[in-house]
Amino acid sequence: MNILYLFYKQIFININFLIKKVKLIFFYDLLKKIKLIINMDFTERQNLFNVRKTVLEMLEDRNYIIPESEKINFDEFTIKFNNNNLDIYIDDLTESKEIGKVYVYFHNENKTLPKGDLKNLLNKLIENYEDENIKLIILLKEKGNGSIFKEISKETYKNVEIFMNKNMIYNITHHEFVPKHVILTEQEKVDLLEKYSSTLNKLPKILRSDPIAKYYGMKQNQVCKIIRKSPEVGEYVYYRLVK
Repeated sequence: MNILYLFYKQIFININFLIKKVKLIFFYDLLKKIKLIINMDFTERQNLFNVRKTVLEMLEDRNYIIPESEKINFDEFTIKFNNNNLDIYIDDLTESKEIGKVYVYFHNENKTLPKGDLKNLLNKLIENYEDENIKLIILLKEKGNGSIFKEISKETYKNVEIFMNKNMIYNITHHEFVPKHVILTEQEKVDLLEKYSSTLNKLPKILRSDPIAKYYGMKQNQVCKIIRKSPEVGEYVYYRLVK
């Protein structure tokens, strides 16, 4: 009787030990998963914060005047992130009013933006800001399947641009090997062609799909002045026709 009792008692102790061990393993596994989620969330926020910063720098390089309210730190950004309020609207505050209004839409979802949603978004912005020429810049978290990029090639979406988040985490124009790019005015373009007795089509080309051309929002038939620094010859200038 005592032997049987001791036998079952030992079994009971062993079972309790195994249960505690399993619970401990499960607890540690859960902690690891929670830590991973927290780290992923922080990394996503940090990357998106950098993306938003690059977008503002890009708009400033396009001669937009950035409101002080948009120049926020990471903690302020986190509040916007948690409230799903990352979009940016900037009015044209320049004297000439040539650059126009711009709206930046962060499509921070794990799917592309459907064509119907794109159409509704643009129509809503045109209605809300009473401007048919408002510019729309879309930031995609995930790469589209190609249809969205084909869609914006239509005349209806001539003022719509799409960028991938991963390509905007770092400002490419800040790279030491990227020369300065300046878009010439129409008068500067005329003066250039007269100076060299040339025509537009004789100029070397830069495609609108070029990352730098996209950054500055270059349009077809604009001329871009490129200023490159060299330790051998100092500073030299060349030009490209946007195609």
